[in-house]
Amino acid sequence: MNVPIRDRLVTLRRNLHRHPEPAWREFYTTARVVEELRAIGVDELAVGPDAYDPANRMAVPDADLESWVDRARERGADPALLERMTGGNTGAVAVLECGDGPAIGLRVDIDALFIDESTDTAHVPAAEGFRSEVEETMTPAATTYT
Repeated sequence: MNVPIRDRLVTLRRNLHRHPEPAWREFYTTARVVEELRAIGVDELAVGPDAYDPANRMAVPDADLESWVDRARERGADPALLERMTGGNTGAVAVLECGDGPAIGLRVDIDALFIDESTDTAHVPAAEGFRSEVEETMTPAATTYT
């Protein structure tokens, strides 16, 4: 079945919204993003410490990482990717070559905040069934709800 890219990406975004992860604990999120990047066929892909210098990270938690790795594993994250992200080295960088012309850079924060998400039925994620399943953790509301 060939799903239109818009529908596939809306499903992905809602899935990530439902399973938020705080900074340096985005194991599931990184794994899903990497799967999508591989699916579109990027020219270069670096994950975790291959994407940046781990020594330059700030506010990396000393504890609690393994429980987030376990959650990602339970949700089906690729074990090889989880291994590459050991120590909270989450995130990815991809390059997509499209020929000569201007270059465009895009940076996206993928970490969640320690905030309770609304259960009000007027709140789109609650009304449409993709509210955060992680208590006291949610993705920022800087995205449109499609």
